Amino acid sequence: MNKLLTNVLDHATVFEFAHPEVVSEFVNKKIGRHTIEVMNSQKSLSRLSFKEFSGLGLSSISYGGEVRIKSPELENTFHLQIITEGECKITFKNEKVLLKQGDAIILNPHELILLDYSSDCEKLIINVPESEFQSAVIHDLGHIPKSGIRFKRLPVSLFCFPSLVKLFESVFLEIENCDSDHFCIFDPYKEIIVKKILRTFQGNFNIDENSVNIHPNMEKVIQYIDNNLKNDISLDELSSVSKVSVRSIYNMFSTSFSTTPRNYIKHRKLQKVREELLSGRAKNVTEVAFDYGFMHLGRLSCDYKKLFGELPSETRRAL
Repeated sequence: MNKLLTNVLDHATVFEFAHPEVVSEFVNKKIGRHTIEVMNSQKSLSRLSFKEFSGLGLSSISYGGEVRIKSPELENTFHLQIITEGECKITFKNEKVLLKQGDAIILNPHELILLDYSSDCEKLIINVPESEFQSAVIHDLGHIPKSGIRFKRLPVSLFCFPSLVKLFESVFLEIENCDSDHFCIFDPYKEIIVKKILRTFQGNFNIDENSVNIHPNMEKVIQYIDNNLKNDISLDELSSVSKVSVRSIYNMFSTSFSTTPRNYIKHRKLQKVREELLSGRAKNVTEVAFDYGFMHLGRLSCDYKKLFGELPSETRRAL
């Protein structure tokens, strides 16, 4: 699983090297009611990052050891849980589901569940209020099921849904670079995320794929960008890949991600620079900067710090 899904919340860290029960107390207040049982003695290695935008909650959590979480119910909230490292076994009333790295599942409200984390389990959780899914389903179908909206207990491998991962990456990057006082501008992003989830995960509803708010050629464009990040990507190239005009390219990015294609490409390049620095593969900042087309190091450092809250040299020194 692409580490970006957790790295983008690095600057929203609430706890690091904390005791699991300390993290659990925060989770009870902000994410969902539960009790925690530490299954083995361990050092205080729990970590939690948390951020809110437009009524959604984003969190990255790892307990640093084997723990059992008992959740009596998620009150009027759905949890999209994505395993980024390790594995997690979920026990429902009459069945068990094992999630491994790259797997995702939606946990429904008002359902008793047990979650057993492996010692190396890391998880990304997106809290979505029940009202958000209800509004989206009513908008597309005109009604919601009598029993309420319910997702099936079927894990989805995000390796099979790269467009969903790219959507999360793009939105998280924008959020990371935005003042919390201006999160209202992300309401369109929230709508896109909610609709994309409804079309990715099976449930007791059937929404026509034609109503997706993302241009059908966007996945090709995003894939082309990721495959050519070390090159100077022109709008004419994207036009050729998607077989639409340059003007339509702008409209596609505006509609799908509320940003410009050039800004999206720059953010993806910056993220790749950060990944190279964090992995230790880059010999120095200058080398990796030039690899991704950043010829002005001062400008790179300024853009990098705006996006990640630290200079490239600071990222490298932290290894």
